[in-house]
Amino acid sequence: MSKRKYKGRHKTETDIILNKAIGKKIKEARLNYIVLDKKKLCTQTKLANALYPPKTFQQIQKYEKGKNGVSTIILIQISNFFGKPLEYFTSDAIELLGQGNLPDNNSTSTAPSLDNNGVNLKNDYH
Repeated sequence: MSKRKYKGRHKTETDIILNKAIGKKIKEARLNYIVLDKKKLCTQTKLANALYPPKTFQQIQKYEKGKNGVSTIILIQISNFFGKPLEYFTSDAIELLGQGNLPDNNSTSTAPSLDNNGVNLKNDYH
């Protein structure tokens, strides 16, 4: 019986661009963040330990280099740690993709508004 070859997740060119742009902003935020009590720069280990569940400094390294993508939840935690809005981390990525303006919604209908029980609040659909 032969061993099965490892088949990694395929990353598109867009994934790579996004990961590198977001990683660059994470590194920039970390290097500009000074730990007040010690007047030292924030290390990858400090950032890794501030996340839940805690990560390793190697994982932060991979985020910063763009080798691994950052999940939305982790990005929100990083944003909160540095006290910066999410847009700080994603603005360069959006510009690199050439999507500074969101596309127009050309659909002719809208989703119905529902209450907490899933009951349609509007009887008409546009």
